[in-house]
Amino acid sequence: MRVFLDANIVMYAAGRAHPHKEPAIRLLRQVVQGECQAISDTEMLQELLYRYWHVKLLEEGLRLVDQAIQIIPLILPVAKADVLLAKDLMTQHPAVPPRDAVHAAVMLNHGITHLYSYDHHFDAIPGLKRLEPS
Repeated sequence: MRVFLDANIVMYAAGRAHPHKEPAIRLLRQVVQGECQAISDTEMLQELLYRYWHVKLLEEGLRLVDQAIQIIPLILPVAKADVLLAKDLMTQHPAVPPRDAVHAAVMLNHGITHLYSYDHHFDAIPGLKRLEPS
């Protein structure tokens, strides 16, 4: 099964002590070992860059993007069709933030139905099944 990885999985794995840290690390190990077919998109990489730049940890963010690119075998581009669908999703589900609407649109446009994320607002989008690392 192809599964989309949200940025928060990568950030929790790389971040400070937190209840989500170890489950996120275990999931990324499964990806590295080929036990989980992970996919993400370029918006996820941009999200990592922005977040770490915003908190003044740019060098750490740059390394994290490099690691994500090495770990996640398929990084999909964000196309015009994805942005148009994201716009529609935001109209239908106003609580879904723009970045996550873009992720959802990429998933829907590529037939990806499952994602790992700690963001509960994905639950509102029909056709997507959110999972949390255990």
